[in-house]
Amino acid sequence: MNTRKGSLWLAVAAAVLLPAKAKARGRNEASAHRDDPAQRQSRRRADRTPQTLRPVASPCGRHVAEVIGGAVYIDGRRVRTAEGNVFVLAAPIWRRDGRAVAWIERSRGEARVVVVDGVDDRVAPLPLALPAVAADDRVFWAGPQRLVIGPALLAPRAVATWDQ
Repeated sequence: MNTRKGSLWLAVAAAVLLPAKAKARGRNEASAHRDDPAQRQSRRRADRTPQTLRPVASPCGRHVAEVIGGAVYIDGRRVRTAEGNVFVLAAPIWRRDGRAVAWIERSRGEARVVVVDGVDDRVAPLPLALPAVAADDRVFWAGPQRLVIGPALLAPRAVATWDQ
């Protein structure tokens, strides 16, 4: 009888004490991981795989812009604005006449809007540096040589204009 009371008391004591110890131990282990430099995550993103986006046809249907393996192509010709591959933040958007295209890209930590004004004439790309880009920023054509960068046409974060 004495052993039954002793084992019952041990079972109750274990049920009361062990969960509290387990919680305390869990907190201590979690804080130990936070202090361990190997366990910290940096703010930088991991290396991205080369990006591929679906083709975007011009309004006239004569031209196509696409991103394949981290490179931008217009009508099958690679558009080079930087060495290596880029990450397109805002997909290519065509001007209404279908003769110009623009997009936002990031390469080597620098964000820029790239304009190709004169697709038929094989004009060189015009990269314009952007100070900052938000995740919801897009490119909007506001005229033949005017771009608005922002979440909406009437909410610009940047405006770009250029001459021929």
